[in-house]
Amino acid sequence: MKVSVLMCVYNGQKDIKEAIDSILNQTFTDFEFIIVNDCSTDNSAAIINSYTDSRIKLLTNETNFG
Repeated sequence: MKVSVLMCVYNGQKDIKEAIDSILNQTFTDFEFIIVNDCSTDNSAAIINSYTDSRIKLLTNETNFG
C-alpha cells in the first residue's frame, strides 16, 4: 500500500529539518513525502533541497496562498 504524507511550509527554516527528519525516520517507509513550499522567503527551500531521499517530492507555489 502506498501512502502520501503532505506537509506545507512557509518560512519554516527554524523547524523544517526537525519536521522532515521526523517523517523520514518513521518505521513505516513505503510512502511519498510531498512538501509544498508556499513561496517561502527564507532558507526553507534550500533545506528541503539538501535532502536526497527519493520519497520527497517538492512542490513550490509561485505566490503565497496563505
